[in-house]
Amino acid sequence: MRQRVVVGYLVVAAMLPYLLLKAAWITGSTIGFATESSVDPRVLLGGNIATAGMELVAIVVVLAFTHDWGMRLPAWSVLLPAWVGTGLLAPFVVAGPLVVVSVATEASPVGDGSFEPWVGPVVYSSFGAQAVGIIVTFALYAWARWPRVLRSRGRGRSAGPRPVLAPAAWVAAVLLGVVAAVRLLWGVDPAAAASFGLTDARGATERAVDVGAAAFALMAAAGLLMLVRRGRARTPLWVPLTLAWVGSGATWAGGWWPVLLWIGEVAGAGTSSPGGGLVAGVHLGQVIAGLLVATVGALVLAGQDAETRLPAGQ
Repeated sequence: MRQRVVVGYLVVAAMLPYLLLKAAWITGSTIGFATESSVDPRVLLGGNIATAGMELVAIVVVLAFTHDWGMRLPAWSVLLPAWVGTGLLAPFVVAGPLVVVSVATEASPVGDGSFEPWVGPVVYSSFGAQAVGIIVTFALYAWARWPRVLRSRGRGRSAGPRPVLAPAAWVAAVLLGVVAAVRLLWGVDPAAAASFGLTDARGATERAVDVGAAAFALMAAAGLLMLVRRGRARTPLWVPLTLAWVGSGATWAGGWWPVLLWIGEVAGAGTSSPGGGLVAGVHLGQVIAGLLVATVGALVLAGQDAETRLPAGQ
């Protein structure tokens, strides 16, 4: 227990640089800005308030993972924010080091070019540390709360409506395969990316994020198919569950914001989405596939949990 508490506070400490920077910007400070941002000040303020709020939620979640009172919370109240947080932050494990190197070598600026050089490395390093921290603290929490479920090797007899699970899983797997192929194409072939309309400021970091998105999509597909085709599996449940958890969260998180930007552009709200409708379609596929994987995974997990609670022989 003491080790979990120590790890939790280390993760919270990793969140503080980003949170303090956001707090400074919300209160009107220009720290970290070399020039005035090209983003509308109202949009900038709203974004800073929203992301600071998300950071506070993440701190509460990490504390719940590492303290006794978190074990008494309803499962959904910790699983949902943990899945969202993992999805939002996992890509920064890939992007963070690349941004640090890119800024250090002056290969490309971060954002719209209005930030001081140190802002990108601080923010992305903090995100990467948070991603690792949330995954580690959640793993410790899950092992403490559901040890029998995570060690189980078979598929629960009550693992939800199985006639629905398999078709849903295959639909998600096909979508994830398409997403992986397109995002990998964007990452390795600039000309192909340009044919989709992705022509603005796509440096090494953006291309690496595309390759990472393809990897997360394949990870989600592999974990999902392992979950629904388990039978008497040799691997414990935590293996496919981890693949599906991280992969689906990152796939969903990488798609929802571009889709919202595209909806705002179509509705005439003054937003601008990269690449237009074709790119938004790929990101919409990510959102749908990520949610499908999460839903199927939750049903399988609930069924396995119910079976582990049955008396022996039933």
